[in-house]
Amino acid sequence: MNETRKARLEAVILEELSMVIPREVKDPRVPLLTITSVKVTPDGGQATVMISLLGKSLLGIEEETEAEANARQKEIKDCLEGLASASGYLRRHLARVLTVRHIPSLIFKEDRGLENVLRVNELLKEIGASDSASGSKSGSDPT
Repeated sequence: MNETRKARLEAVILEELSMVIPREVKDPRVPLLTITSVKVTPDGGQATVMISLLGKSLLGIEEETEAEANARQKEIKDCLEGLASASGYLRRHLARVLTVRHIPSLIFKEDRGLENVLRVNELLKEIGASDSASGSKSGSDPT
């Protein structure tokens, strides 16, 4: 499968799943979510769908307690299980929309990109604060 066709297939899958999941998946384990990206294998047999849950306070991740982190992980795990159980229905919906012979199997994974970016940003702030604190100490010592 050439790259342009693969990119079109990824875009159509992303668009269709973004519309279908909130409207037609009635599993209580699947809350509101965002589909961040879709990656199709070169043979078109498998599509990895990256999701991010809405309503999670990623900005306050450093203040998150262990119980809140465990509850969040459980909610993500339940959501992924709910989406996996609905993947047959979602593939049938895609079969009606797509014009390809073989509909890719769907694998759902959590997209931790934003969380990772925020964590790296926080670490860089800590490094900058420690460098400026050590820089002011060494700046006052003329030796």
